[in-house]
Amino acid sequence: MNQSRRSVLRDMQPEATTHAGLWLEKYLDRFNVPDEEKERSVLIKRVAAFQETELYANFFKRWENVLTQLKVKPEKATVKGRLAINLGTESVLETNIALHHTYGTPYIPGSALKGLAAFYARNYLKSEEWGETQPAYRTLFGYGEQAGYVTFFDALYIPGSGFEGNALWPDVITPHHPDYYEGKLNAAPADWDSPTPISFLTATGDYLIALAGPEAWVEVGLKILKLALEELGIGAKTSSGYGRMVLGEEMGKEKTVKEPYEIAKNRILSDETLPAGRCRGTVKEIGQKDSFGFIYPARGGEKVFVHRNHFMEPVERVIKDVVVEYNLVKNDKGELQAKDVVILLQPD
Repeated sequence: MNQSRRSVLRDMQPEATTHAGLWLEKYLDRFNVPDEEKERSVLIKRVAAFQETELYANFFKRWENVLTQLKVKPEKATVKGRLAINLGTESVLETNIALHHTYGTPYIPGSALKGLAAFYARNYLKSEEWGETQPAYRTLFGYGEQAGYVTFFDALYIPGSGFEGNALWPDVITPHHPDYYEGKLNAAPADWDSPTPISFLTATGDYLIALAGPEAWVEVGLKILKLALEELGIGAKTSSGYGRMVLGEEMGKEKTVKEPYEIAKNRILSDETLPAGRCRGTVKEIGQKDSFGFIYPARGGEKVFVHRNHFMEPVERVIKDVVVEYNLVKNDKGELQAKDVVILLQPD
């Protein structure tokens, strides 16, 4: 039965609505090539030539409309070279690629984007702010069974944006020492080993990155994701330059991603290891011409008077909602006031 069906399918020709993923997974080809690897190479080149369908273009427009209704502002991410997503997942071939289940176009799973951003935050940002147990990290990405504030949607391929109009492009991996890589006994890598070319599909073009959640957290998530895509890349073979993407406008080499104000304020004010005699609080009331104000202590108690001349570094005015550290003293009238004030956090 299977052989009869394959005989019928072998003579099929791709059409305008042909699904690249189905063609690839069902191993449909019209070539009788004796060499298995050459047969795969022919199949992959054939699939790479498929164009996205009009159905997909209409679906993409609907998705943009959905994001607009959700008040999500998507950003475009451009692949610098090639992208290899899901290269090692199960497939009829030795290699695979993430293709949309319904439309057969490449996409980047939201779980991959979130995982990359979380990895970058843990390993490349300040640990006291973005360590795995820190409030900022857990709020953005979640932990255990607790979901994060931000949803990372699948990044869909933007129609017509692929290199020379093609979303998919054939590529080749060439392991030079297969026996050594497979761990065979006494199979040290040697100059006389024969390379084994393995064909696989890669993706090119632009992808629509969409994050949903509280605006401040979405902004932070996008900044982290931008740095991760540019510096680490996403998917397989990133050590060979695959998977590098540019998200939105260039940000240069900035390495610091700022915590949202409320999270940073809570972290600073809850610190129990203050220097002897020092207090922390937030300026909540501002006086005439912004020359003075009142600090509300983090640990409660009476509000504390502060003048712009009480700051250790000169300030032109006292700013509301600024988080400060200070020494607590009494003036000639016995009223509490701050001295040697240091600004720890400015409001956004």
